[in-house]
Amino acid sequence: MSEDTFLADDLLRQLISVGEVDLLVGVSSHNPATPIHQAIQVIEQSFQQNFMRQRVVIVLMDGASKDGDGTAIDQNENALPNNGRSPGITSLRTIHRVTANFLTEPLPGVALRTILAVADLLRARACAVVTSSSTNLTTDSLARLLLPAYREKFDYVAPLYRRHKFQGLLIRNLLYPMSRAVFGCPIREIYPSEWGFSASLAAYCLNQNVWHEDSIRTRPEAWMAISAATSDYRCCQAYLGDKGALTGPTPNIVDILRQTVGSLFWCFEKDQDAWLDSDKTASAPTLGPAQELTSEPTDMDRHRIFEMFRSGVTNLEPVLGSILDQETHAEIKSIVELEEGKFRFRPDLWVRTLYDFAASYHHAVINRDHIVQALAPLYRGMTHSFLVEHADSSPAEIEAADEMLCSEFELQKPYLRERWKAKVEVKS
Repeated sequence: MSEDTFLADDLLRQLISVGEVDLLVGVSSHNPATPIHQAIQVIEQSFQQNFMRQRVVIVLMDGASKDGDGTAIDQNENALPNNGRSPGITSLRTIHRVTANFLTEPLPGVALRTILAVADLLRARACAVVTSSSTNLTTDSLARLLLPAYREKFDYVAPLYRRHKFQGLLIRNLLYPMSRAVFGCPIREIYPSEWGFSASLAAYCLNQNVWHEDSIRTRPEAWMAISAATSDYRCCQAYLGDKGALTGPTPNIVDILRQTVGSLFWCFEKDQDAWLDSDKTASAPTLGPAQELTSEPTDMDRHRIFEMFRSGVTNLEPVLGSILDQETHAEIKSIVELEEGKFRFRPDLWVRTLYDFAASYHHAVINRDHIVQALAPLYRGMTHSFLVEHADSSPAEIEAADEMLCSEFELQKPYLRERWKAKVEVKS
C-alpha cells in the first residue's frame, strides 16, 4: 500500500524533515473544543523524562480546532510550547512535532489511519495514540503505553484503570465478556482513549482493506484490539491508574451503543473466520496492578432506569419480535411485567439476548442500525438489575460476578454459532 496516496503534501514535507524515529505519539481529538496544549506538554515531558536518547515525534491531528473562546488554535511552533523544556529536564534529541491538517475535525478512523501511515513512513518502533480530551494522560502513563512495545516486544498495549464499581458498566456487562467469549480476546478495554502498539501491528492494520467502512471510520479501536488478539500479535494490558471522565458533552446511550456495540457486531461479521469454528484464545498479561475498583456511593437513578427499560421494551415490541428468538422474546415479555422490587435480568437471559441481537445483525433481519438501537432499553434493564444486585457488593465480589458472566458467554457460544449459521427469513 502507498501511504502517500492519502497523506497531504504538506504533511509529507514535514515528515521528510523528521526522518526515521524510535517513538511516535499521535494526538487525536474527538472534541474540537478541547485545547491540545496540555496534552502536548505532557507528551514532551514524558519523552524528556523517560526517552531522552530516543528519536521521537508527536503527530497532531488538526481539524481547524477551536479553543475555549471559539478562536482557532494556531498549532505552529511559535504558538505551542517549545519542546516543553523544564528545569532539571534535558533531552539529547530534538522532539519533532508534525501536524496533519484537516478542514474539519477528522473522524477517529481517519485520524488513526493517518497516524499509522506516518508511523510506517518514519519506521517508528513503538507508537501510542492519545486523545487530547483524556484525563488519564500523565508522563508516567504514556511511558507505560510505550515501553512494552519498545523494550518488551509487545505489539498491542491496552490500558487498565482504577474505576468506581459502577463505572464502565457497558464494558463490564457487554463489551468485555462478549469479545472475550467470541474472539478469545482477553483485553478489557477494547475502546480505549489511549493505547500503544508496535510498528509491525501498525503496518498490518494499515494494509487492511477496511478504512472505507463506517464502523472503522467512526470507532476503529475495537477492530485494532481484536485484530491484534486474533492475528497472533503479542498483547498486554498496562495499569494507568484512575479512570477519569472524558471532557466534553456525553453522548446518549443510543449513540454509544451504535458506536461501540454496532462496531463490535461488525467485527463479528468481518472476522467470522477467526471465531465461528474456533475456540482459540489469546493471552494478554497485565503489567502492574490488575483493574482496581472503588465503592463510593453512586447517584445513578435506578427507578428511572427501570421505567425507561419497561417503556422502551413495550414500545419496541414488534421490533424485538423480529430480532429475538421466540423463547427469548417470551422471557423478556414476562420480566417486563414484574414489579420493580422483584425484577432481575438473569445473566443467562442477558447472554442469550445479546447473541440473538448479534445473529440478527448478521442476518440483517431488519435495518442493522435499528437492531443496535433496539438494544438500548434491554441494556437499561440489565443495568438496573446490576445496580440492585451489587449495591452492597465488594470489589472482589463484583470481579467474581464478572468472571461468572464471562463463563456464561463462553458456555452459550454454541448457541450463537447455531443462530449465526441458521437460515433466516429476512423481513422487509
